[in-house]
Amino acid sequence: MPDDRTRERRESGLVTVSNRLPVTLRRGPRGPERVRSSGGLVAAFEPILEDRGGLWIGWPGLELRPGESVSDGEDHYQLAPVGIPRHDVKPYYQGFSNRTLWPLFHTLPGQAVFETSEWDAYQRVNERFAEATAAAIQPDDHVIVNDYHLMLTPGYLRKLAPEVAVGFFLHIPFPPYDVFRVLPWARPLLRGLLAADLVGFHVSGYVRNFLDCTHRLLGLKTDVRRGIVQIDGRTVRVIALPLGIDFAHYESLAKGAPDAGFGNQERVVLGVDRLDYTKGIPQRIHAFARLLETHPQHRQNVTLLQLAVPSRSEVTEYKELKREIDELVGQVNGRFSSASWTPIRYLYRSVSPDKLTAMYRDAEVGFVTPLRDGRDEPGGEGIRGLSGERPRRVAAITHGRRGRDDDRGPAGKPLQHRRHSRQAAPGPRHAQGRAARPHEGAAQAGGESQRAPLGQAAGAAAGTGGEGEPVGVG
Repeated sequence: MPDDRTRERRESGLVTVSNRLPVTLRRGPRGPERVRSSGGLVAAFEPILEDRGGLWIGWPGLELRPGESVSDGEDHYQLAPVGIPRHDVKPYYQGFSNRTLWPLFHTLPGQAVFETSEWDAYQRVNERFAEATAAAIQPDDHVIVNDYHLMLTPGYLRKLAPEVAVGFFLHIPFPPYDVFRVLPWARPLLRGLLAADLVGFHVSGYVRNFLDCTHRLLGLKTDVRRGIVQIDGRTVRVIALPLGIDFAHYESLAKGAPDAGFGNQERVVLGVDRLDYTKGIPQRIHAFARLLETHPQHRQNVTLLQLAVPSRSEVTEYKELKREIDELVGQVNGRFSSASWTPIRYLYRSVSPDKLTAMYRDAEVGFVTPLRDGRDEPGGEGIRGLSGERPRRVAAITHGRRGRDDDRGPAGKPLQHRRHSRQAAPGPRHAQGRAARPHEGAAQAGGESQRAPLGQAAGAAAGTGGEGEPVGVG
């Protein structure tokens, strides 16, 4: 049930349901201690609830004891914790959600594991979320269920509260039919999603993948042009809703953030990611090493600052990835370092929003290299973090496996390549952008013209060859 201490901010009727609450509890010597949850979902939805109020339903990360609360009494919206039995946490979260759905939906079926016991736990936890939501909502509420952890929740919720308006948004890619059909439980997952009134994805390519699967696996009548599915006498809308960030918030942070602490002559290439095998961090390190090898003029002058936020550290694949990155950083630093310069500075931790924004603002290049991603939030954060006093250009660079459909916007039109720069003009500084011409390359950096080759060289080393796709903001 919602925490009484935040009941005054319930008036908006907006209910967000996600695996994790925007705060995660850890057991401390004086009871539960709150830590802000990481990830793009929190960054996207929290500003909305901070402004409008509402209710956020999710797992707090541990079992609450009698008398304990997830709220600190100062939240601007209600929090409703969902308890997950200890014996279900691992098979539901580490298992089916992150060993099965995560790799499969990122088009890595060879890494997916299919265990019936984990699927059973996934069903139980989704039903528990639906029960907690049904108990907390009011008749006129609008419920938004989020992400791959809770794909069955709309179906269970529809049975418990048939009149409530339910939407679902997937924050990761939805795979094509030939990949999705590998999943033994593909059909019940589709039916769970189709219990919502509205199903949203980042781009129209994922919409088409989903509609193709509903038609070929369930035999349902679909209208691809209008984004409509007919099921059980109901009409479900399926649309592309590119999810962005609160630009004004990040611009405000950039103006007030302290100095990042970079040296006056230090040129920093910045990478910010959760530690995940879809983010392309090892590939980025190899690319940076290639940059130093083929462009020796950047040695002693350029540093790669890689921030890797710990994520799913209990999952075997993520432990192995961390070990790989640790070894790669050591190899590159051992090869190129001097007594006065270390090429890679590697931070394996979270940082505060003001410190992160200072890094975005003061870095020379934002290096974003997902192998496969639903959206690239750090690119948007970095672009908006450009506000400040020093003239500088920033390019967010990405390479990897993006299909033809993934390169199209919500109207099915190809996404334009963008170059964003900060102008050294009097008065407030704002990020400026225009469509880049193909011959200009994906990455251009430097406040003066003689510094531009750094970004171009980084793009070439990453394999974009001047034709890579800079990250804009969805």
